[in-house]
Amino acid sequence: MRVRKTSTLALLPLMLIARPAAAQERQMATLTLEEAIDLARQNNPVYRQTANDESLADWQAREAYAAFLPSVTGFNTFGYTARGEQRLGNLGEFSLGRTPVTYTSNYGLFVGLQVSGQTFFNIAQQRANQRAIEASVDAAEYTLLSTVTQVYLDALSARDGVVIAQSALESADEAFKLAEARASVGAATRLDVTTAQVDHGRAEVALIQAENLYATDRLRLLQTIGIDIGREVELTSQFVVFEPQWEVEELTDAALRGHPGVISARKAEAAANHATRGAWTSYLPSLSLNGGWSGFVRKTADDSFLINSARSNSIDAIADCEFWNTLSSGLSSQLPGRPVDCSARHTLTPADEASILASNDRFPFDYTPTPASFSLQVSVPIFNRFQRERQVQTARVAADDAKYQRRAEELARSTEVATALLTLKTAYRTVQIEERNAAAAAEQLEIARERYRLGAGCGPAAGGGGQQTGLCTTFLELTRAQETKVRADQAHLAATYTFHVTLATLEAAVGRPLR
Repeated sequence: MRVRKTSTLALLPLMLIARPAAAQERQMATLTLEEAIDLARQNNPVYRQTANDESLADWQAREAYAAFLPSVTGFNTFGYTARGEQRLGNLGEFSLGRTPVTYTSNYGLFVGLQVSGQTFFNIAQQRANQRAIEASVDAAEYTLLSTVTQVYLDALSARDGVVIAQSALESADEAFKLAEARASVGAATRLDVTTAQVDHGRAEVALIQAENLYATDRLRLLQTIGIDIGREVELTSQFVVFEPQWEVEELTDAALRGHPGVISARKAEAAANHATRGAWTSYLPSLSLNGGWSGFVRKTADDSFLINSARSNSIDAIADCEFWNTLSSGLSSQLPGRPVDCSARHTLTPADEASILASNDRFPFDYTPTPASFSLQVSVPIFNRFQRERQVQTARVAADDAKYQRRAEELARSTEVATALLTLKTAYRTVQIEERNAAAAAEQLEIARERYRLGAGCGPAAGGGGQQTGLCTTFLELTRAQETKVRADQAHLAATYTFHVTLATLEAAVGRPLR
């Protein structure tokens, strides 16, 4: 299994650097984009599920190599038979007499080796599968990187949206104070004051909504990372807008050569091709080699039963021997070796009894070995009702599907790179325009605010009579200037983060960082 290098800030206790309590009332954790990605590699549940497949693929490859090693099985059993009468026959009509308590112990050791054509091809197939799994994990890791980047940018955009909402609220608050001040000296109407009050309330609502969006985006970021730190997080990464200078051919070539998704599709296609070749091995013969060793020992709990049985057998043997001596003596030609001394041959001696008792004292591990057995079998498949043909066709279809999937991935990468690059260049030009618009809107608001504060154009007419000129800057115009400023700031913010999000999309399409 591959070992990935992680940064020194990957561990959460090192990442969460809390400011001293004397400096602020609550602790604030800082989080950069690099730290977020590093934490997600270790904690994101979906990615960890995919990464776990690597260990399984490693063991499958080891198992393929181990197919050339024999399997070994060993066992040891112990038995107990109670005292009783053994009977034979369907109805138990034949009795073998009463038997004592007996104990038995036996062992077995068996070795087997099965080798076929699939055994040889399976190694290459499992190695191909292992490489395909590693490539899919790399692709999942890069997908995770892209997702974390997108969510991190969303949270940053929401944070800057809070700043814009706070600025709008401050502007509305200043306008409200101006309207009240002018109304107190009779230079503004009560309608101006109530209008300013409504604008101030709307700005407060916008700020509350912006703060809520920022809070939820931070929670979504932590969910994507896979942690719950139980405190607020300060996002500290900074991103700069720049003019993209790449050419579509350059980025497309890089994507087709090194994108994790393309590499994963190619590895999967290679694994499917190996599986197709492996399916044809079902037509080859297989070799099976087996061997075994075993042993047995038995103990009778009642020694007297053994001695009495041996004595009974001795008496029966002497009687049988005397019968054959008698029969031989009555023949015209005696049987070979007859007569014999039956008592000397079949009488049970004390030494024989001691040997019987000694042989009954070998339980449980003094085994009497049985002859070893070995077998060699060669099997040639002839006909299995088209199962092999179906397996070959299934593997061939899977290989074709993998080829089409690889082609689709390459086409998708080419299209996404071209589309993302065009969108990024458009986003850059949009940022430039919106930046000028925001500057013009800020200048317009400042002029309107100054003219309203000073009452420019609202003094008495030159001919007297207390009439105002038509050049007066009304509160309605000030309100419009404020709205224009807020919309311009929001459009500039949206254009800026559209650029960064589009750049992240382009990086995801190319398969490597471009910043």
